[in-house]
Order: sequence, then structure tokens, then C-alpha cells
Amino acid sequence: MPRRGLVAGPDLEYFQRRYFTPAEVGVLESIWEILHRYLPYNSHAASYTWKYEGKNLNMDFTLEENGIRDEEEEFDYLSMDGTLHTPAILLYFNDDLTEL
Repeated sequence: MPRRGLVAGPDLEYFQRRYFTPAEVGVLESIWEILHRYLPYNSHAASYTWKYEGKNLNMDFTLEENGIRDEEEEFDYLSMDGTLHTPAILLYFNDDLTEL
């Protein structure tokens, strides 16, 4: 009877997540500027649709203009650890492999 084993799969290096801390993301930076800083981690970052809470982000707007608020003061007021919550921008692949 043949033994089952691991099947060769994709190189997981390309599937690692990259998190930017609030200190790394400037309040006045547009999403395009954030995308350009993300390029060393994924040269096809422009091939993705950037979304927050199911809505496409306007790449010319800042995080706050796109409805992504800095909630640090609210967490401080409630005596909560703000590091436990990080708003997630989801990237959806468009299948065009655009490079900038």
C-alpha cells in the first residue's frame, strides 16, 4: 500500500503577512504612499484591490479620509490596551501582476 506524504506546495515565504505598526504609518500619508513602502515586501502590490470593512479604499486619500480612524485615545480613555486591536486593510488579488 502506498504511503501518503506531504505534497510539494507553494513557497510559504510569499504568503507571510506584513503588518505595519501605527508608528510606521503616517497620519498624513495617502494609501498610494503606504503602497510604495509595501513594494519591497511585494513588488505586485499595485495588482491588489485594497479594502477596509468590505469597501474599496481611495488610494489618493489618507487612512482617516478612508474611514480608518486612529482609536488610540478612545482605548486610553477606556483603560484598554490599544495594541490588542489593529485595523486590517485586506488586499484582494486582481490577477494582473502590475509592477511599479
